[in-house]
Amino acid sequence: MNRDLQYEQEVSKFSKKDAIIAICLFTYWLIFAFTVSIIRSEFSISDEEWQIPDAVIAIVNILIVFVLIKIRKQSLASIGLHKKNILPAIGIGLLFMPIMLVFRGLMPGLTNGWTLYSVGSILLSLASVTLLAVREDITFVGYIQTRLYGLVKNDFWAINLGATLFMVLHMPQQLVIGIPMGIPGFITWLAFTFFMHRAFVMLFKRYYSLVPVFMMHIANNVTAPARIWQDSDGAGTSWWGTIAFFIFIFAVQFWYSKWNRACSH
Repeated sequence: MNRDLQYEQEVSKFSKKDAIIAICLFTYWLIFAFTVSIIRSEFSISDEEWQIPDAVIAIVNILIVFVLIKIRKQSLASIGLHKKNILPAIGIGLLFMPIMLVFRGLMPGLTNGWTLYSVGSILLSLASVTLLAVREDITFVGYIQTRLYGLVKNDFWAINLGATLFMVLHMPQQLVIGIPMGIPGFITWLAFTFFMHRAFVMLFKRYYSLVPVFMMHIANNVTAPARIWQDSDGAGTSWWGTIAFFIFIFAVQFWYSKWNRACSH
């Protein structure tokens, strides 16, 4: 039994034209990200002030993907939006979410004696990061990554190309506002985005579903210490966050490898 049979069957449907459109979409995103980062830096627009424009931009970007799918006469299922195997897909998300909730979210505050924000404030952050995570996952994991197979037929290279594009897209803001924590910190940030995308694709492959990807991406974003702890002083990265990242990456890789071995027998 082929280990990624459904995934391979789905991505084999995409042509060179699909891949070119996906790369054009990425280019648009990259240029737009640089433009937004420069504008925010020039006018000193804070994250709080940018929440509503960011939400509008996220909705527009999702609609662009939907329009491209419609133009190509494809379905939402082609980007992993479907009800098939939804309960097992949710189960995958629930399997890995505790890693972020415990190590990235709870442990930094508990070990430092920080105070939690109110439930209402945390829920507001949840609503904000949910839209942004869904936008990224629909665009990158569901659309761009799958369409890259129209040009790159090798699974290993296609996934690493997608991870590289995802990594590059997260560079504009850091380059405009200044490299955080020096060169080592910047390299760590790039590695984080690269391997996070790879892990998301592994979750996506199991049922060709974005559901577990949504769940993990949202869990990762909402558990940033600054979003749930009042005393974190804006700390978005900590040793606990790094620990959570490595546990998640290796846990997904172990689970994915075990599934592949089971399917190959």
